Amino acid sequence: MKSRRLTFYLLREGVDRFEDALDSEKLEHSDRIDTVDGVDGCFVFNKPRQSTPPWVSFVQPILTEQLDGVRSASASALLLLRSCDRIFAVTFGFGRTYLNLSKVEYQFGLRVALNVIDPQQIRSLDTKTFEDLVVSTNTQVSKSAELPTFGVDISRDILRSVTGQPRDNLIATRIAGADSLVMSLKTEVAELPKLCGQLLDLYKSESYKADFGWIDQLALVRDQEAISALDELLVKQLRTESAATTHLAMPEPISWEDIDGFTVAGTGAHLYVDLDLDEYLTRLGAAKNEITLAKLKSRGVSVRFGRSGFEDKRWSLYQCLVSEQRTGGQLCVLIEGRWFIVDDSLLEEVDHFLDAVQDSRVNLIPARRGEAESDYNKRLAQSSPETLLNLDAKIKRPGGASSGIEFCDVLSDSGDLIHIKRKSRSSTLSHLFAQGIVSATTFLNDGYFRGQVRNSIENDTGAGDRQNWLNIVPGDDQQVERMRYWVTFAVIANSNRQGRDWLPFFSKLNLMQHGRNLRNLGFGVAISRIPIEN
Repeated sequence: MKSRRLTFYLLREGVDRFEDALDSEKLEHSDRIDTVDGVDGCFVFNKPRQSTPPWVSFVQPILTEQLDGVRSASASALLLLRSCDRIFAVTFGFGRTYLNLSKVEYQFGLRVALNVIDPQQIRSLDTKTFEDLVVSTNTQVSKSAELPTFGVDISRDILRSVTGQPRDNLIATRIAGADSLVMSLKTEVAELPKLCGQLLDLYKSESYKADFGWIDQLALVRDQEAISALDELLVKQLRTESAATTHLAMPEPISWEDIDGFTVAGTGAHLYVDLDLDEYLTRLGAAKNEITLAKLKSRGVSVRFGRSGFEDKRWSLYQCLVSEQRTGGQLCVLIEGRWFIVDDSLLEEVDHFLDAVQDSRVNLIPARRGEAESDYNKRLAQSSPETLLNLDAKIKRPGGASSGIEFCDVLSDSGDLIHIKRKSRSSTLSHLFAQGIVSATTFLNDGYFRGQVRNSIENDTGAGDRQNWLNIVPGDDQQVERMRYWVTFAVIANSNRQGRDWLPFFSKLNLMQHGRNLRNLGFGVAISRIPIEN
């Protein structure tokens, strides 16, 4: 029997009719066939229509003959099956576009895969790091390996998919799981309902916790009243443009090489180069006052492909929202269309670390409304020219590196490497924290880089105080006295929140990771909020 690659989805509990599992818009342009007696299901497909590829009109002007008769066609299908009182979907081609993706069970394939994969036989992992910027990482190995090989940081990385070899090859020789489950196996179509029942048992199993229990740091919110309260809070913030801890992000990785951009229902044919919440709300204009939960869940976000011009409605707008909300003393996050409660132990770990981080040792003057970062940096240095030196935009390239690194924005005579960033919904702190660790590591290990920084100091300072500043930066043949230096993150932001709660949780989590690394290098770590004055 030939091995066949099949993709399975599990529909959420409460989806009892096949019609409820389907996207009503796509259903209007498809055909449906019922299954034979003994198999409870239906088959949805489209009859392929031939069309002229868009590249034909592009190359035709330089050809001596007409490209008549050049046509392409694609077919997609979806098989829905009922097994153990749950509905499963098996997709073919672009068949998943027929599904109402808001009705798909979250992490079905991932849970099944983690319950059957040998933890020493992993081939690839997809992780996400959530902050005000979502970083998706796919890590593959040349041959199966254990989890530590992939460099996963279980304190902040969220596992989205895994591929590996099952302990028992009777199920499949290889399995990949995310929301969907992909398997290569030898089976007859009539055996699929029985197989779906086995997959449901594996989904419900908790054996994954022995090796992958850390994936439960985010617990799914199941109480409908709590979900409704969180949604209501989010909608209110979007209407008033006060969603400071909310942004848009793709729920899954895509292949960027063939992507022109995105379209969002409700804003016409406008092509978004990136999914940006500010741009979307601006496009809505006064219509943002009419945002409702129903509209967020029904308005589609489509990917436009460059080569074909085809638009694939991948997600709802609600699925693309990433939001943090505090309610009832708990921190909840909206990720990929579902609300999660952040584990209390993780919250305590992050807050404990942040409580121990000092404020800046340097007096940071308030920023002005609308002031550019570069202007603030210049003004800060001028506020105390004897003790502060502006090094903003002095990009230096380490020895052998292909790109440059900024040492810091402002340097103090006490060895404070101050990195400054204005925080807004359309800008991120990810770059700020990464800049701090990369700069400190390079400063510590690369004498050529330190020499370049010294050259900048010699060129930009007067003869009277030049040597004082050169004493702060050791030469390429000198040792760095690590304990002398502090990496200070300074964020320009208005907030009435107490303590460090002006930072979004995932930003705090990211800062904890970078802060620990800096301390391991021997540097002090500080963070301060720079207020904005009118």
